[in-house]
Amino acid sequence: MPGSNIWENLRSGVQSDQEVAYQILFPGKSKFQMLQMLNEQTPGAIMPWSVLGVFRRKYKSKILEVFQEENMINKIAQDRKGRLEGSEIAASRRISKEDNDE
Repeated sequence: MPGSNIWENLRSGVQSDQEVAYQILFPGKSKFQMLQMLNEQTPGAIMPWSVLGVFRRKYKSKILEVFQEENMINKIAQDRKGRLEGSEIAASRRISKEDNDE
């Protein structure tokens, strides 16, 4: 980009180990898909939510997208179980830094 800082351009092209791990474990193309992957659903709820997702995509419904997103955000606050993998990635990075410091 003309007029932008060269250091910003360099940083945007470099990914940390954490970012690479997140992309491998959760290969979502958008923030919405990442949110879907990081949420934990009960086995009985997977099929109804999948059907809702099919209708959302087929009819390009913003209302269904907002409904799904709200549900997932509220589910995070409810049990937080779907975030364990993400937090483990962040914690492993801290643990390896502490081991290197010793």
